[in-house]
Amino acid sequence: MMCLLGQGSLPLYAQAELAMAASPRAAAPVKLIFDRVLVYEQTDYNGSVVRYQVLLNSKTGQFGFDRKLANLSFPGVVGGYTFVTGEPDGTYRVYVSDKYEGKVIMRYNVGKAYYAPNRATACHNRFQQRYRPTGREGSQYGLTATEYRASLGRQDTEWLWVAEVPFNSYPLYLFNEIALEAKLPDAHSINFSSSLGPNELLVQSKKEYYSEKVNGKPATSTLKLIFFGPINHTFDATGYRFR
Repeated sequence: MMCLLGQGSLPLYAQAELAMAASPRAAAPVKLIFDRVLVYEQTDYNGSVVRYQVLLNSKTGQFGFDRKLANLSFPGVVGGYTFVTGEPDGTYRVYVSDKYEGKVIMRYNVGKAYYAPNRATACHNRFQQRYRPTGREGSQYGLTATEYRASLGRQDTEWLWVAEVPFNSYPLYLFNEIALEAKLPDAHSINFSSSLGPNELLVQSKKEYYSEKVNGKPATSTLKLIFFGPINHTFDATGYRFR
């Protein structure tokens, strides 16, 4: 463009103005936007209760794990991480504010086997070998879930409520499997990637052990989705660079 305008014949101040116009602009702010939140409540065998929140962009399928919401810590990194994203293809990005390196992004990936084309079929086969439908269904938060039951031996029993969803749940299930010190609370694991297909969401899991007693009652642990709905949450990723 500058050659077509005949830069050589322009006064020096005009050349300076053109140079300023052609210089690259400052990078635009980058904001990660999430319009849904999943809130899980976990009850341990001893009765302790933990809640954590996981974000979702329902249009892109990107999950967000906010340090302030997800009840996580990342002690292995100086300064600590501030945010983690999980993509439907198994890639994760950890946003870290480090006092030595500044704002950096670390990349992680789970095994490709989790995203193989026949994964869902294999999961369904394993699921049908273990779980049996009870005939009960229920709707909540716009989700329709079906109940299943499995024997854990003698009277010990496991119940699952599962809903089909239009997004890939594996970034949530596999978060604790990547090589991070940050973990979702897992006294009652949310990783059902070996039993559920990518588009199946765990709504509730309950395990009841009559073979073990707590205060004279069967030992019970649960993981339950207690809210799934709209949220307006953003993370400002401006200034972060890949390590």
